[in-house]
Amino acid sequence: MNNSHPGILAVRAINQYRRRDVLTYLGLRYYLNNAAARTDQWAKQIAPDIVMTRTDSPYFNALHFKESTPDGKVDHRQIALPGANEALAEAALLEECTNFPQLFNNPDCVFSYELNSGHDRGGIFKPYFGGLKKRHQAIAGACDANQNGVVRYTDIKRFYPSISVDLALDAWRRMANSGNIHVRYRELGEKLIDEHGKFENKKSILTGPMFSHFLGNLILRKLDQECSKSLPARYFRYVDDITLVGDAGAVAHSLSLIRDRLAQLGLNLHEDSSPKSIEVSTDEWLKGRNDFHDVRPKISWATLIGDLKRFLLCNLKERGNLCEAFRNEGFRIPVLDYTGAVYESSYLERLRDLVRQSWFRRKSQVVTIQTLIDQAKYLQKTYKVEFQNLLDGAGELDYFNRKRRVPKLRFFAGRMIYLATDETLALLSPMASELPELNFHAVVMDAVASGNIDRLLSLGTNAAQAAAQPMKAANKQATTTLLQFSEAEEQALAVFFLNGVAVKRDEQTPVLSSELMSFAISGVDIDLMKSSKSFMREIACFHGLGRPRHADMLETVFDKDESLAMDAIEQLQQSTSL
Repeated sequence: MNNSHPGILAVRAINQYRRRDVLTYLGLRYYLNNAAARTDQWAKQIAPDIVMTRTDSPYFNALHFKESTPDGKVDHRQIALPGANEALAEAALLEECTNFPQLFNNPDCVFSYELNSGHDRGGIFKPYFGGLKKRHQAIAGACDANQNGVVRYTDIKRFYPSISVDLALDAWRRMANSGNIHVRYRELGEKLIDEHGKFENKKSILTGPMFSHFLGNLILRKLDQECSKSLPARYFRYVDDITLVGDAGAVAHSLSLIRDRLAQLGLNLHEDSSPKSIEVSTDEWLKGRNDFHDVRPKISWATLIGDLKRFLLCNLKERGNLCEAFRNEGFRIPVLDYTGAVYESSYLERLRDLVRQSWFRRKSQVVTIQTLIDQAKYLQKTYKVEFQNLLDGAGELDYFNRKRRVPKLRFFAGRMIYLATDETLALLSPMASELPELNFHAVVMDAVASGNIDRLLSLGTNAAQAAAQPMKAANKQATTTLLQFSEAEEQALAVFFLNGVAVKRDEQTPVLSSELMSFAISGVDIDLMKSSKSFMREIACFHGLGRPRHADMLETVFDKDESLAMDAIEQLQQSTSL
């Protein structure tokens, strides 16, 4: 047992990459088994030095679901996953940038990837949903001021892959040199950008690393500032999604100016004919003013997960009983092991301090296995009705009103994967598949309900993780009849093994011998530690020789401040938010 309390940066990196992909997260967990690597001092000094002196770039090209094409094929988004040391180094780099808010804080018109700071361990960036709510409120205010106007949505094509290394370097150097940023971090930023361009000779920044999201905001910063001040229409941006509000003429003129300005950066907006380009009246938009209204019922998903974590922290020996109780009721809610985090001495002291406070005692005493079961049963029934009601007639809605309804459907779909019975999921899956925006969710639902993962594997590693976690929680076996596997399918299959999900395969299925599959099934040997692929070599060395420990890592928490990860929610969200 390692009793050293992790530093802020280690926990931020853990929380952020847990939402991105299981491989970088596992690499971080194995890396941070080393007590020295857990400290902020290591993240700020040693990890950057290792990046600066390395001779190759440890990225893994994971294939994530992007969209289904009209002919039924799957388009994948290539996610370049950084190695664990780089993930820690970029956490330190971005922490350094928070010391210069005048340079790196988002302009008021930008609502995505706001840097975390201070003692908050929740992630490198603040939660995405807070930014979406703020943007929604800002658009509502602009609509109130333009009651006879229009709202126009558009977005930038292939945003990250279109950002050249030269453009990124110029933006980073210009901003870094404007402040008193330590030379270690100025050079680290340049090194990372250079290595992005060299990976598979892409010559652009990579989709995947957290530093890329920061660079995206940095590259558009001047445009954001200019547009928010000088355009005839109001301007708002969330990642690559741009929204304009004003009278029709002002919006059309503003859109033309933005196209010209982006073209100078080598970036392009989608055409007017694209379904991603939507224009509605401000009156029509304001019908959805309360779409993000924060209703707080007595029982909600947030209260269930909050009570679950509180129960686990205060009743370590009851974890097995809670797992069994959830399974007996047909729930697939992961019950993580907090033993190592709670037994860390400084946390025990804080816990004793909390116990002395009456509010904490009251809260903890009323949470029992039965109260958790009762909450889950209530949500199971409520969310099923809400989901079905929202699905009813959704296919006949115009694009804008479907755009309003789909986030709510995705909200309930992600949670039903943990709560609904197999029979209910089997019923809801074909209903959801009638809406193209829910095809990903429908396939995950079907796989979790039936155990058959043939269709799901083709979607990629994010879909696999979304299904594997609840299936592992339910102790359910997966089956596949596939005899040949594409790269995406083999990566996805490996994710099931990483999670410790038993997979029944046809006897004629060939033995899969990729390094990732070997790592997932067999663990690490000398050959894997000497791999020519730097990502696999690094993660193998952090793991160490021996049988795999991946499933155990995914069922335990690194620190008491690690978020209770619900991958059927996070991975489904990631597929739509890049």
